[in-house]
Amino acid sequence: MKEIKIAVVEDDIEIANILKLALSREGYKVRVFDTSEKLLNNIIEYRQAYDLIILDVMLPGMEGRDACRLLRDRKIDVPVLLLTALSGEDDKVKGLDSGADDYLTKPFSIKELLARVRALLRRHGEISVPPKTIHSSIQFLDDFRTVEINGRKVYLTKTEFMIFRILVENSGKAIRKDELSMKLGSRGSIRAIDVHIKNLREKLGNEGYKIKTVWGVGYKFEP
Repeated sequence: MKEIKIAVVEDDIEIANILKLALSREGYKVRVFDTSEKLLNNIIEYRQAYDLIILDVMLPGMEGRDACRLLRDRKIDVPVLLLTALSGEDDKVKGLDSGADDYLTKPFSIKELLARVRALLRRHGEISVPPKTIHSSIQFLDDFRTVEINGRKVYLTKTEFMIFRILVENSGKAIRKDELSMKLGSRGSIRAIDVHIKNLREKLGNEGYKIKTVWGVGYKFEP
């Protein structure tokens, strides 16, 4: 079985030790960092790869959301679970907008954290290879992140890629938000789907704005 590597970025020593112990007991290989800068240096400069990053938002120096955004700008698509004491909806939306895959508010139970870790790893690792061409002008490339539209490559997060593929495969059909969430293997807030759709529309340009809102239902792609 493949060894699963998890990076934890947490400046509170007590919390960091609790997380490391709990994750290690589940069989994960854990490395702890106390700043975003140390994590980024480890990944970008030393090219260390992780299967999941658990990233506190409030950190000395670069905050977690900025670190997540930088990872996405570098096309590093490792799943990111944000931890924060900020519980407002706007704070959660900002976290998801930064490119995070999930958001957990402090204080949290270890049982819930481990469940979210399993869900993110499952979602990240169990994506089947999509057909290369689903729509005449759209190609989904095999790295699970890149869409080619009329010859122009667009880089998406894994979740954005999956949502767009589902909508294009079901062109003209309205897909409910809860159905999208279920297909993604996520039990997170339905609000997260809205954030991903917003990001997709911005990244995909004209093709993205073919994603139509079906009020009271969800979304559909109209070619």
